[in-house]
Amino acid sequence: MFTKVHHVTYVVENAQQMADYLEKNFGLRPEKTGENPDRKFILYRIGPTIVDFFEPIREDTALARQLRESGPGVAHVAWGVEGIDRLFQDLKSKGNELRGEAPSTSGFGYKTISIEPSSAHGIYFQLAEGEVA
Repeated sequence: MFTKVHHVTYVVENAQQMADYLEKNFGLRPEKTGENPDRKFILYRIGPTIVDFFEPIREDTALARQLRESGPGVAHVAWGVEGIDRLFQDLKSKGNELRGEAPSTSGFGYKTISIEPSSAHGIYFQLAEGEVA
């Protein structure tokens, strides 16, 4: 069912400082950078996997709360899948609590399913299909 690690999202205190660090130490340059109302971001492609770093800019978000409580680190890992619309219905029929009534489309253009931790032994699973637009 899983086809790859689709993306790994980190939460950081300063996205620009992380970009500078990654370029200086590993020669990496972001594929995409930007800002939305909740966060600044930098996005890299490492082989088939997207690695993104989010800097919360509002204090009332889940990412800001995670940063305050745990410090910088992995926010989540998303597993690549195929047939996400069908998979959404299948997971729901198996009793999983899912966010939303259908897969959502991320700000980067790919579709995602989020499984609530209460359905998955305390682990937040995200599934993703598609590539960055």
